[in-house]
Amino acid sequence: MTRRPQQRGVTLIELMIAMAIGLVIVLAASTAFLAGKKLFNTDADVQAVQDTVRFARHVVRGLIRQAGYSDYAPDHRSDGAGVVASSAMPSAGSGSFLDLDVVGASNTKPGKNDNSIGLNGSDESLGNDSLLVRFFGRTNAKGSGPDDAMVDCFGVPQAGPVDANAPTPEDRAWSFFFVALATDGEPELYCKYRASTGRFESQPLARGVEKFKVAYGYDANGDSVPETWLDAGEIAAMARSGESANAQWRKVMAVRVGLVVRSGRPNADLRQVGDRADYRLYPLGREFAATYFDPPDDGRFRSVSTFTVMLRNRQRDPE
Repeated sequence: MTRRPQQRGVTLIELMIAMAIGLVIVLAASTAFLAGKKLFNTDADVQAVQDTVRFARHVVRGLIRQAGYSDYAPDHRSDGAGVVASSAMPSAGSGSFLDLDVVGASNTKPGKNDNSIGLNGSDESLGNDSLLVRFFGRTNAKGSGPDDAMVDCFGVPQAGPVDANAPTPEDRAWSFFFVALATDGEPELYCKYRASTGRFESQPLARGVEKFKVAYGYDANGDSVPETWLDAGEIAAMARSGESANAQWRKVMAVRVGLVVRSGRPNADLRQVGDRADYRLYPLGREFAATYFDPPDDGRFRSVSTFTVMLRNRQRDPE
């Protein structure tokens, strides 16, 4: 008679050791997976913020360079119908800020569907500035529409004056920049422009722009070189001392813009500890020490970007 081989199980100690080894392997795999996921999310957040910074810089810088543009060079039409007259500089007009090429307000929140830039100091809680840029567009040589050389802040091509022989301030394009909160509470850089219907409309341009600060290079002695930097409130205060506000704004020779862009979600590794002053941000640079931002300890990645644009088109009152 053949005897069956005896079957022997594992002891309780062996089972516990095997389970412990398995748990260690699972824990190591889970830790590696979570670390990889966090690294991926952090890299995605950083890339998204950097993309937003680059895009916002490109749009705002390009619009500021267009400030005050007029087409002084006549276009010769290819159909032999003559020459399209150049867009002469409009007169000083009524003295309204809407006649200016560059103007803004400090610590403000303008309306989204009107031509306002807001009032200085009307929104100290968020502490963002507004900026209005105006310029003439260009009509193509056939006179059938814009030639796509000049666009507003939303990328819409702008045509030249309706009557090239008698341009008016109303013929100039409008581009407003300001920060407002979206419906979900996230800050966004908005573009306000005049639509083809004649109404003003606002559209979000860059999500996550938490701070938008502007300083202006002020040329007091008329040598076309700015001697000091002022914000919109300081320029308004100088206007109250004698000269008109428009006369003060036409002494602006350069515009300095500071942006603070934050990520859309928190990351625990980015939380700050210790002295919160170490994490103070300066949108316009450390030389503008009075303009700073103490971000909340919310674990979001933030990036600061500052750039300066010299105004290359005429800003002064017509002689």
